[in-house]
Amino acid sequence: MITKKRKISLYLKIIAVFLCYFISLSTKAQELDDYNHVELPPLEVLFENAKSSATVKYYNSRKEAEKSMLKTVKNEWLRYFKIIGAYQYGIVGSLSTISESSQTQTLPINHLANTKQSFYNIGFGVSVPLDELFDRGNKVRRQKMEMEATEAEVERWHDEQKIRIIETYSKAKLFLSLLKIKAEAMVIAQAQYKVAESDFINGKINPADLSARKGVETDAKVNYEQAKAELSMALLQLEILSQTEILNK
Repeated sequence: MITKKRKISLYLKIIAVFLCYFISLSTKAQELDDYNHVELPPLEVLFENAKSSATVKYYNSRKEAEKSMLKTVKNEWLRYFKIIGAYQYGIVGSLSTISESSQTQTLPINHLANTKQSFYNIGFGVSVPLDELFDRGNKVRRQKMEMEATEAEVERWHDEQKIRIIETYSKAKLFLSLLKIKAEAMVIAQAQYKVAESDFINGKINPADLSARKGVETDAKVNYEQAKAELSMALLQLEILSQTEILNK
């Protein structure tokens, strides 16, 4: 027969179990709130933001360099023509000897004359290498093909990146749902273990049953932590792939 004191003790234990249950539920609810505020942007937004990645910037730089090279190839014909010009300016000095006669002898006299002079010439030349002349069209076409190839690489990268974003986006949505389910399962397992502890203290179950309940609780905790880690990884990968802030938004 259960005494009044034992009844009070039993009621207190039951109350303690429910308190633990609600405290655990509140704690996990708070942890879930950290992920409940996460809103995945539309896929179109993620696709557009992905264009600001370093890979796209690299391809854009390559396209600009190839455009510049195409202009250079198209203007190579200017090398066939040459304009030659020269200009000179200076003072030309001339030394001459003049003989001057006197009563006794003839004396030579040196005379220096300076004259300002300037010269210039202008010329025009044409030199056309036939191999370059006939290959010029091929060079232009090859350069255009390189530009088209770079553009195709950019489009291919965009398509592949979209596939990666879609896959990671789907994983993130799945892990968000699984996290809520596993959090609820863990809270229930913890509450059941608390009840089992009370039953064990009161002699209602044996140690094997208590150990089994503990195993269920442990598995539920492991599953919950694993789901949380997988969700965090998926969200971080999605941020990197799409260049979009999600977790700290």
